Amino acid sequence: MIFVSFYRASTFALQNFWRNLWLSLVTILILTLTLYSISIVLTLNYVTDQAIRIVKEKVDVDIFFDLGVPEKQIIEAQTFLKNMSEVKEVQYISADQALENFRTEHADDADIQAALAELDENPLQDSLIVKAHQVESYTTILSRLDQSEFAEIIESKDFDDSQEVIDTISSASNTITRAGYVLSGIFIFIAVVVVFNTVRLAIYAQSKEIGIMRLVGATNWFIRSPFLLEAILYGCIAALIVLGLLFFSVQTAAPYLNNFFAGYEFDLMAFFRAQYLTVFLAELAIAVLLSIVSSMIAIGRYLRA
Repeated sequence: MIFVSFYRASTFALQNFWRNLWLSLVTILILTLTLYSISIVLTLNYVTDQAIRIVKEKVDVDIFFDLGVPEKQIIEAQTFLKNMSEVKEVQYISADQALENFRTEHADDADIQAALAELDENPLQDSLIVKAHQVESYTTILSRLDQSEFAEIIESKDFDDSQEVIDTISSASNTITRAGYVLSGIFIFIAVVVVFNTVRLAIYAQSKEIGIMRLVGATNWFIRSPFLLEAILYGCIAALIVLGLLFFSVQTAAPYLNNFFAGYEFDLMAFFRAQYLTVFLAELAIAVLLSIVSSMIAIGRYLRA
């Protein structure tokens, strides 16, 4: 009996879909735009979070020592920095190693190699590269270093305050997110209104059939079910379309983003492939929920009438 009722409800739902084909297509379009806008906002949030993580990983402080400072004192300074709870890592780069690194990095530049060959002595300095656990800690680390006994042997500190870059990215991300949520909210409202009116028109077109159902004792659930299934159909189609659009968008943007994040563990396409089922189920849940809520309101108003 349950299967027979479900078959009948599904048949009525498909009939409603095809009877109001253009209205059904408009409803699916609005649901698609709603889901796509939400998906794009969440994708942008993920990308900006990764950008901030990468910027934080790149931040460090290069501390250069005066020429002729004994290596023993530099090691002591390294130990002093390592003992700070804010410090994650301290790497000692000797002048000879720095020169060798520079030579290797510019191995393909003939002019630089020629200039290096003419050097009588190494112009580079011993240095320490300091990485902190958090970007905000660099100010504290440098302040303690300036107040220590090692301040006198330090020639310079190369610290590009990347906090400004992080703040800029975060601010842009927050602005885009807020705008995206506002746009998504507008589409959600429109989607609810469109589905509501689509179901109302379907109910109006079948008012005689529904009246007969009620006269012969059909339950409210049996009357509701075709319209609920129709609304669920809208959501399923919209979710499938958005999954395809999102795949195309990610595939198009992935090469540019991967180049931007070159050298870091970031692959947008790989992330999408790993999460596509979760993405689809989330989109499906949102679309079906919007459709069901809208149709329930429309059907409820009719059944109370």
